Amino acid sequence: MEVRPEILQILEAMGDAVILADSGMNVRAITPSMERLAGISAGDARGADAVRIVADRILPDADQRERVLALLCTHTGSGEVTVRAGERWYAVSSRRVEETGDWIVRFRDVTRREAAEGEVRRRSADLAFLARAATQLAAMPPEADVFSAIGAYLHELAPGSVVIVSAADIQAGTLSPRAFFGIEPFLPDIIEVFGEGLTGISVGLPPHIREIMLSGEIEEVKGGLQEIALGQISHEVCRKFEAIAGFGPMYCIPFAWKGEVFGTAVILTRLEGGEVNFRAVEVFRNLASIALQRHRAETELRESEKTFRTLIEKGSEFILIIDEELTIRFASPSIEQIDGFPSERLVGRHAYDMIQPEDLPQVKEMVSALARRPGESMQFEVRFRGPRGMHMIEAIVTNLIGDPHIRGFVVNAWDITERKRTEDALRRAEREKALILDSTVEMFAYYGTDLKVLWVNRAAAAFIGREPADLVGHQCYEIWHNRTGVCDICPVVLARETRQPREAEITTPDGRVFFLRGYPVTDESGELTGLIEFAQDITERKRAEEGLQRRTEDLLRLQNELEVSNREANLYLDILTHDIRNTENVSNLYAELLVDMLDGEAGRYAENLQRSIQKSIEILGTVSTIRRIHQASRELKPMDLDMAVSRVIENFPGRAIHYTGAHYRVRADDLLPVIFNNLIGNAVKFGGPDVEITVRVEKQNGEVLVTVEDTGPGVPDTEKNEIFRRYEKKKRGVGEGLGLYLVQILVERYGGRVWAEDRVAGHPEKGAAFRFTLKKVAE
Repeated sequence: MEVRPEILQILEAMGDAVILADSGMNVRAITPSMERLAGISAGDARGADAVRIVADRILPDADQRERVLALLCTHTGSGEVTVRAGERWYAVSSRRVEETGDWIVRFRDVTRREAAEGEVRRRSADLAFLARAATQLAAMPPEADVFSAIGAYLHELAPGSVVIVSAADIQAGTLSPRAFFGIEPFLPDIIEVFGEGLTGISVGLPPHIREIMLSGEIEEVKGGLQEIALGQISHEVCRKFEAIAGFGPMYCIPFAWKGEVFGTAVILTRLEGGEVNFRAVEVFRNLASIALQRHRAETELRESEKTFRTLIEKGSEFILIIDEELTIRFASPSIEQIDGFPSERLVGRHAYDMIQPEDLPQVKEMVSALARRPGESMQFEVRFRGPRGMHMIEAIVTNLIGDPHIRGFVVNAWDITERKRTEDALRRAEREKALILDSTVEMFAYYGTDLKVLWVNRAAAAFIGREPADLVGHQCYEIWHNRTGVCDICPVVLARETRQPREAEITTPDGRVFFLRGYPVTDESGELTGLIEFAQDITERKRAEEGLQRRTEDLLRLQNELEVSNREANLYLDILTHDIRNTENVSNLYAELLVDMLDGEAGRYAENLQRSIQKSIEILGTVSTIRRIHQASRELKPMDLDMAVSRVIENFPGRAIHYTGAHYRVRADDLLPVIFNNLIGNAVKFGGPDVEITVRVEKQNGEVLVTVEDTGPGVPDTEKNEIFRRYEKKKRGVGEGLGLYLVQILVERYGGRVWAEDRVAGHPEKGAAFRFTLKKVAE
């Protein structure tokens, strides 16, 4: 039965190669596309066996034919087989038309699809390879041979080729082979020429080659082995190896990253080798460069690990790691330098505990925003509450919660309290300078090098009845002297010419005398950038100079009177510190006798009398010491610290004083024991009979840190900063507070500082710790 024309039109419209066969697989019709594919006309094909046409004319390849015949011969009418016919790919399907019993055998051209899927498979394979390489290179331990690992991957991408990986030493200007792959068949010949130490060879790396390598481009080497060896292996030897190995094209792969060259690899392809996968090589080159950069960085890091650890522990910057719950998980030891706060006491605390409450809203907002931006950083300033007070902290917080090695926020921070104080002081100074210059009666003007006014203060403008802004841009000689040219003796003009300060006196027609100063203003390179003029009305000073002789005579007379008064004061002090002390010593002896003789209430009165006399003796001793301080030479000398402490301890027999010794020499004078006598004496006086005293000495940053602590009643927090100035500020009873005031005078005289702390931090009631520093004498 003939096929209706409309059926043929439908089949033709499908654009595929189609066979329409009857139930016995005899061809009824074929489309033009099938005529071209099978190389048979529609007339010749009609009535022929469709299976044979497919088998003999389309799929001569046995494997492809068997797959399609298996599909056609089953008569199941389902499934699809993809086969290659010539240069194209087809999806073959067989489907039965239920109404007529005919079969439609369809060859759908899927060449483009297969090409795309093939490319996807190749790229997937490349990605799998690169992912594996990236993962393994990143996970390599520091001691692993990264050059061998890179060579192995390159050899995998260039099967059958010879791969040589070399390390670059830019400072030495050399390349050194570190790994060889695919070289085994030629190894005997190579050893014969170079010996067995192949990895000990180094070739010079000329600067122009280094610049080429920095581009990171993979290049085909046209000059063969001799060019790869940078001309440092003879042409004859290179040609010999090329002939033995049957080398084809050669490629140089530089490993460069961020302006640094870490090494290079060469791929020597062989005529009988496989194809080089340059798509993956190009990407792998970057991975290898990063791995080599990391390898070098880790090597440098290991070499500087001790320095790094020292910086972390001793540097001014401190580091915190805070988890997602904002709990401090790590604090570097250097945080203790800020406020004496041990780092281990921070671990486990909530990060917000250390922040001033007024700053918390800003910090919370910043942390909330940063939590939504993994890997990013924010910088801010915040007030930090330490044991000794408030500190201004500048910090950079980085969100590394997603980093499996960190899993938290990393805080890099440093104390900027002093910097902030300095900046505030500078701002105040600038404001004060402007206020001072505008409020001073001296006239101040700033000129350009062309003598045009850039700025004047109010006094200068008021001199001619103008406002400062009205004078800007005018020539100085125009506004001050109503001239058309410069003045003959102008110190500003002379300063411009000589680049040195100049001064002069002028008298105005109304008899007023002015003292003028001119100063050149230069930049860092010495280039003149401006001129400054000060003008001071010295009329009154000139008049005052006329009476200078009289005032000088008066001053000489007053000086003589002061010297007489000073001698009298010293006489009174001598009487106070010598004669009265002798009298008080005798009084103290009689008081002791009365204490021994009297009982009851009279005895208590005698004891009170004795304590008053001893207090008076103590006050006289302190006054005498202060006088010795002011009269003594300011020159310091090396003193044995251990001897000073030991001698003072001997003055307190029967007291529980713990001291293990300290073999340091410090810069002080003969009054050094007074410090320890006062501190230990205070501890004994206020601590009671059961008090325990500990003296510790330790070296700290070129100084000696001394601690005298006791188990007495301690010092309240409100008094810690004032206790050394109590005598000056609180005006307590006569002589009270002189001991610690004296300690402060001596410590500062020796170039140190003194302060009070709790013996147990946060518990004043458990005793006090007085700390001071002294300058250590170099051994």
